Amino acid sequence: MIAKIYSSCVIGIEACEVTVETDIGPGLPGFSIVGLPDMAIKESRDRIKTAIRNSNYSFPTKKIIINLAPADIKKEGASFDLPIALSVLASEGLLNYSELEEFIFCGELSLDGKLKPVKGVLPMAMELRKMNKNKLILPKENAKEAAIVNGIEVYPLETLKQTVDFINKRVELKKETSNIKHIFKRYSKYRLDFSDVK
Repeated sequence: MIAKIYSSCVIGIEACEVTVETDIGPGLPGFSIVGLPDMAIKESRDRIKTAIRNSNYSFPTKKIIINLAPADIKKEGASFDLPIALSVLASEGLLNYSELEEFIFCGELSLDGKLKPVKGVLPMAMELRKMNKNKLILPKENAKEAAIVNGIEVYPLETLKQTVDFINKRVELKKETSNIKHIFKRYSKYRLDFSDVK
């Protein structure tokens, strides 16, 4: 069975959608990631295996092929840890992902299954609607930054297990919110700005 989880990567200052496709089948046990991954993504195999096991899920001892599509765009960074782990669990039937078409996932995994913050969250949030998505799942530390973008739903998560439970509707999460006026008010104490320079 092929599972698909949606993520995003940043190219320059813009983000584009990346589909994480996973196929688990017969053959010698192995874990391959294709689709122009950089070294951080290639090294994610060991992080993902350990994070899945330490989250009390079994990691399949089968032939696993991960494709990051589109294949002609170079993918960088550790933000694909979470979507890759979720796609592996979905392929094993542990994830009810039938309603995840509107979701984008990103997050680095630590060995104990906790989510660590990633870079490039704001461009991802800004480009979400162009990807025909409106929900973003990411590490708790990144949530405030992403939530300043209007018209999207941002869900902050702390662990891989919590993410799986949320997808499988075992737990409910509050959407993250940011008060843009309050944020800018904090930085409005300066008497001079760029209009004065001009």
